[in-house]
Amino acid sequence: MLFYSIYPLAMVLEEEGAEELEPWRELEIEGRKVLVTVNSRGEQVIARLLSTDPADYLDPRWTPGNVIV
Repeated sequence: MLFYSIYPLAMVLEEEGAEELEPWRELEIEGRKVLVTVNSRGEQVIARLLSTDPADYLDPRWTPGNVIV
């Protein structure tokens, strides 16, 4: 049997009542919005910069992969 869905397989086969972890979190730091993930050590790591200012993308502090202190 084939099953076609627009949802990821993990979501379709997910058990009811299973605890869902939040893989992404949106934070505002120094007036800039960033999307962060939490690594295995509990540190918040920048995954994406959400800005309309091109100068923010040239600033090395907002590079994806940097740990937020």
